[in-house]
Amino acid sequence: MKPADLSSVKLERGFSDRRITADYVADALRDAIHRGELADGAELNQAALATHFGVSRVPVREAMRQLQAEGLIDTRAHRLAIVRALDLDRVIEIYDVRALLEGFAIERAVPRISAADLRAARALDEQMRGDVDHPRWLELNARFHRLLYAPSGAETTIELIDQLRARGERYVRLWSHGSGIHRPVEAGEEHAEIVDLVDAGDAAGARAAIERHIHHTRDRLMVHGSARAAAAEAASAAVGGV
Repeated sequence: MKPADLSSVKLERGFSDRRITADYVADALRDAIHRGELADGAELNQAALATHFGVSRVPVREAMRQLQAEGLIDTRAHRLAIVRALDLDRVIEIYDVRALLEGFAIERAVPRISAADLRAARALDEQMRGDVDHPRWLELNARFHRLLYAPSGAETTIELIDQLRARGERYVRLWSHGSGIHRPVEAGEEHAEIVDLVDAGDAAGARAAIERHIHHTRDRLMVHGSARAAAAEAASAAVGGV
């Protein structure tokens, strides 16, 4: 285990008091973890973080408590923490729970969604089809889904969906930077089907389509994650046999 490379971790806004500073530090680290810029097992040292951000250790310590409560890091002795890893079973569980929550949200949204929302969703779908940059595609995808769920009024559900999406997409980003997982053509066809069902007022059909859509990504991750685990096991066995 080696200290994390913090070069990509930045505070995006100014800050003045300790409480706000702790929140900004937590936001910066959380975003870096979710973007895959801090890998599983990366070592976070409070002193190094304080120096990097130009703050005292007190707000850094408070920020680390936030991230530990969210399950993103595990603390160690001597003011160290590591970025928490999720095994493949946990990642799969995230997508299964997402399917349940997003199915619920879209079913509630269908009777309330406006024509303007549908036009915006179709425009985002069209934009995604022409976007080859995977991180940018993920951002547009999140906007697409939020747009469809917002009319549901299920604010707690949407908050949970956003949290789970960030945790799951971390592994989409980490595992070969999306290679083998990025599926814009299939996703575009699925998005179009979902919008058509919503437009037709078919709440049950839209729910089923959303669940299939998320399960397809889950299944792609299962294949990719299993292959990575097998490769790592083979490499470990080869080293052990030397």
